Amino acid sequence: MRFLKLFIFFLLAVLAVTALLSMLMPVKQKIERSTTIHAPAAVIYQQLIKLENFNKWSVWSQQDSTEKNTLTGPDGTVGAALSWTGDPNISGDGKIEIGALEENKKIVHDLHFIKPKKAEAHSTFTLNETNGMTTVTWNFELATPRPWNIFNLFYSLDKKKGKDFEDGLAALKMTIEKTTGGPVTKKYEVSTMNFPATTYAMIRQQIKWADISSFFAQHLPIIYNETEKIGVRPGNIPNGLIYTWDEKNQQTDMAAALPVSPGTKIDNPIIQVVDLPASKAVYVDFYGSYDNESAAYTSIRKYLADNSLKEKSPVIEQYIAGPGQEKDSSKWVTKIVFLIE
Repeated sequence: MRFLKLFIFFLLAVLAVTALLSMLMPVKQKIERSTTIHAPAAVIYQQLIKLENFNKWSVWSQQDSTEKNTLTGPDGTVGAALSWTGDPNISGDGKIEIGALEENKKIVHDLHFIKPKKAEAHSTFTLNETNGMTTVTWNFELATPRPWNIFNLFYSLDKKKGKDFEDGLAALKMTIEKTTGGPVTKKYEVSTMNFPATTYAMIRQQIKWADISSFFAQHLPIIYNETEKIGVRPGNIPNGLIYTWDEKNQQTDMAAALPVSPGTKIDNPIIQVVDLPASKAVYVDFYGSYDNESAAYTSIRKYLADNSLKEKSPVIEQYIAGPGQEKDSSKWVTKIVFLIE
């Protein structure tokens, strides 16, 4: 009898904790990824509003050769829907419907998953054009209603499926740029300089490209705080030190860094103090959003090749003016410095 009472008490406790966690946990999971495409927003919008185009670049359609699709309603208009049926272990059964459209700015899809498990989701593409290039942000929200939302503790949709969204955006970018003839490469003036010996306090990590902004936002304040504790005034201009840039996996080995006085010692395990020796260097003064720096890098590497120069690690980005001082990204100033042997 005592055992039964203990069991009932335990069961009630589990139910109470479960109910509490269910009330506190969010009722949806979210994935958000972005890419910059060298094309006007209007061109990308016309590609995205057609449901029949979705299968040309989505990862899931490429993975399931058994998938069959049925389109209802005028494609590219609100209310049009694409139903699919396929391998239950890959695509399953479901329907995607155009829920809302904002010309050249936003496309909203409502998704209804039927098999192997019923679920509801919303997918939104947001387009922001600057100087003929467009940042496409793909936001996906999956409903996880109570009490099943407690499983959000043990399952991360972002970690499990985020790569699929990155690959989908990469395929969309390739599809559009191939059609439009690819990016128009702007040429930048490359100058030479003598890079002075510099000591940096820095936090270095291997990170995804999509996480670069949050990496700097999180770690630069830590460096500022630690230097202030020991009475060291760091340089006012934050730097990024780029050691590797992995195009295939879209990740980088880089550091958020601040110049400090030689001989500085910081008692924090995640902060390194490193000395970069003086070196010959070349640089470009780049104006604009960080997403659009590729042409500046291309200009520098062409200059190195034309002059038989060899670069040294790391590449240095000096953020002379950025989002902390100026909301208009066209007024951001970044000095991109390549050390050379």
